[in-house]
Amino acid sequence: MRFAKVNTALSVLIAVLFFGFNGYAQPTIPKEKIPADLAAEVKAQVEGLYSPEAAKRAQAANQLGSLAEKAAPAIPFLIGLLGDSAGTELKTQPESKITDITSPGIEAAVALGKIGEPALEPLIAALKDKNPHVRVLAAVALEELENPKAVEPLIAALKDENLDVQSNAARALGEINDTRAVDPLIAALKDNKPEVRGTAAVALGEIGDKKATMPLVALLKDPSEKVRRLAAVSLGEISDNQSVKPLVAALKDDNAEVRAAAARALGVQGEVKLSEAPLMAAVKDKNPQVRAAVIGALAGMKSPKIEDIFISSLKDEDANVRLKGAEALIEIKSPKAMKPLMAALKDESPGVRAAAAKALGALGDPMSVPALFDLLKDKKESVRASAAQALGKMKSPRAIKALVSVLRDGEPPVRVNAAVALGEIGSPRAVKPLITALGDKSMCVREAAAMGLNHITGKNFGEDQVAWHKYWEDNKESYLSVCNKGLCRY
Repeated sequence: MRFAKVNTALSVLIAVLFFGFNGYAQPTIPKEKIPADLAAEVKAQVEGLYSPEAAKRAQAANQLGSLAEKAAPAIPFLIGLLGDSAGTELKTQPESKITDITSPGIEAAVALGKIGEPALEPLIAALKDKNPHVRVLAAVALEELENPKAVEPLIAALKDENLDVQSNAARALGEINDTRAVDPLIAALKDNKPEVRGTAAVALGEIGDKKATMPLVALLKDPSEKVRRLAAVSLGEISDNQSVKPLVAALKDDNAEVRAAAARALGVQGEVKLSEAPLMAAVKDKNPQVRAAVIGALAGMKSPKIEDIFISSLKDEDANVRLKGAEALIEIKSPKAMKPLMAALKDESPGVRAAAAKALGALGDPMSVPALFDLLKDKKESVRASAAQALGKMKSPRAIKALVSVLRDGEPPVRVNAAVALGEIGSPRAVKPLITALGDKSMCVREAAAMGLNHITGKNFGEDQVAWHKYWEDNKESYLSVCNKGLCRY
């Protein structure tokens, strides 16, 4: 079962903020009811759910979740802890250096989601609990289970008297992605609470049924700016041509975030003829967020006017707009962009420099090679990595010596890109350096080096440095003349 705690972060945050921190609570089941025959690892954590300290209760629930289905006997106790909203901080991932703001109830919901199928019926029953906090977290856990059996109960929860229960039920229905929820969610678009309308719109976008297109189009005129934005986002996910004209109209919305969302939605629509001219006009929007979204929407479209827009965007006052322009130029490979991209290699933004390098790599003009060499010494690892990647795409033998030196860079991502680039160039001169790179402390670098060697030689000895060395010493004379002269030694 996929467990995506990240996806429920918003749900959990809403629940915590709405209900607040209420202090000490225990599972609703008396402690003396803990079965004596529970597995020791489960029993120890179930007993921890009764600690007077919120952090320890939360930690115990977290540990039960890590046991997954082995913790199924703890389900009643975790259900009983859902109402515990005492705030605490907890390192929810052992390897993490940061702590999360959470509660025992939240960790219980997370654990129930990890336990999986055995928790389904108890969670469905919890949707009718008298405590709204329990109902909210039951919906959160059901979202993670993604079980179609929860659809009907969650549809019923769309009419709950509590706002957060309604919103989390809608979110869960979107995650489960069952078309039975489409009509109830469309009905929820008319709810008098904007939070419910917004989450229903998001859920409909995730389900992707075109039946929702026109109801979502109507939501583009909602009084809530957030709801209008979410409607535009979902229309982009559904990608129904019926929404093109309304989304074009939304490019003139009073709210910049709505305009940006409309632009992004139009970028994924098939009706280029209807949206191209309005998007080109919107590239002059006063808000940089909108301009960036418009550039992203136009990316991939190729015409002289659009190419000029991308090139001009490299001089925009906003770094994100310049970044989007450079990224767009990666796709269209416009020769006119050569000089502007060369200039962009000196942009103050590392993201722009990196994107410009990639665009030059895609363009493949050998005149840019020296400038990319310079970028291999950039202070930002992402820029150095992109420069290495670009040189590989250009397959320039001139780059081999520079890339070999980058195999000693202090950052693994840079070394990975250098190894990949050397493989793409395909010269036997890179074999010995790549064999050396098989001893790198980073697994990713070793894998990239092995792939590069395979690309150059057609052989596959994996990460076996000894086998590669033996093969090369036995066979190097059958490669290029420079190797016959003993010059393959970088």
